[in-house]
Amino acid sequence: MVSPALRMQPADQVSVRRNNLALVLRLLHDVGPRSRAAVAAESGLNKATVSSLVAELIDRGLVREVGTDDRRGLGRPATLLELDGRNVAALGLELNVDFIAALATDLAGREVFHAERPIDAAGWPRQQVVATLTRLAADALAALGPGCSTLSGITVAVPGLVDAEGRAITLAPNLDWRDVDVGHRLAAALGVQAPVSVDNDGNLGALAEYRVGEFAGTPNLIFVSGQTGVGGGIIVDGRLLRGATGFSGEVGHMRMAQDGPVCGCGRQGCWEAFVGLKPLLRAAVPDLASELEANPSLGPEDKIAKVVSRATAGDDVALAGLERHAHWLGTGLATLVNLFNPQVIVLGGFFRDIAPWIIRTAERTMRAETIAPKAGDCILAVSHLGFSAAALGGAIHAAQRVFDDPALVPYVTTAST
Repeated sequence: MVSPALRMQPADQVSVRRNNLALVLRLLHDVGPRSRAAVAAESGLNKATVSSLVAELIDRGLVREVGTDDRRGLGRPATLLELDGRNVAALGLELNVDFIAALATDLAGREVFHAERPIDAAGWPRQQVVATLTRLAADALAALGPGCSTLSGITVAVPGLVDAEGRAITLAPNLDWRDVDVGHRLAAALGVQAPVSVDNDGNLGALAEYRVGEFAGTPNLIFVSGQTGVGGGIIVDGRLLRGATGFSGEVGHMRMAQDGPVCGCGRQGCWEAFVGLKPLLRAAVPDLASELEANPSLGPEDKIAKVVSRATAGDDVALAGLERHAHWLGTGLATLVNLFNPQVIVLGGFFRDIAPWIIRTAERTMRAETIAPKAGDCILAVSHLGFSAAALGGAIHAAQRVFDDPALVPYVTTAST
């Protein structure tokens, strides 16, 4: 048997340089403007190497000089560098039950396009759904303008299981889709050379929270999002937990009751059958629930607004429905705390909008049903990213390709010699 060490190949000079380019680019992304000397000190590279790498990154439009830092007080002020990347775009798409969304950013995370459209993904033919998503993606790409020389990639967030290659939906119960190759279909329809990948919406929401949310950088974080169903993503020790075949994070299908209500997956008693959007509408606004569920022109924000309006007015039925919802939410959160001992659980999607009426009961129930004292000091928080978290996570995921290999971006000025 050949040892893993013997199978490894020595890195050539090109590979080493690409690795070092990525190191400098990520450092400027993570810590902000730095001088060349500071980059050398913090990266461990020598000053001559840093100067050469920075020159190339500037020539590729990925880094720019932004003035001087004279805080040292001695000698010549240092020129500061920052991540630029206005010539690079990353596109995140979300395909959900009743809406699609597109969010494009440049490499520095600046938003350059954002749009949502209501759809009826479970009721429309699949070809129509993919065609509608393709048109929205094409609108986003058209909005990038001639200054964008590189599309890093496109990542589609979907509410279900995704195959190991990240191109096809293996199973999405609320869409009633199985083995649908969304990635290849979208890539072919758009005619793009950049990779198109597919990932679970909970995973991408967790990625967005970990990178740019209020608790960004927290190494043990769980994201729970309310859409039509309930999705989740789990960060453990700073890494997204995917499991053996990439199917982890399906928190909405934890079983809460043996003979509970029927879930969209066909089973009984799943968590999302208690705390998804449909059960909330039926409990909080029962006179409107059927109409809201049947209206394909309404997205989840429009539907939850009806609950918020009734609760704000002090409607007894709405308040009682929210209280029951909060109890079941806290029960499921306690299971997650017992399993993963997270530092923070972030609630996204429609949970954000109803937080004023559910957060206290949910947290009290979570703490009461967790075995660890004080729920292991877990913080229960509300996302500031709202319904855009998964699409934003898709853009962050797509941008990673350039952070891994900055040499993918062509020169925009005459390269340094």
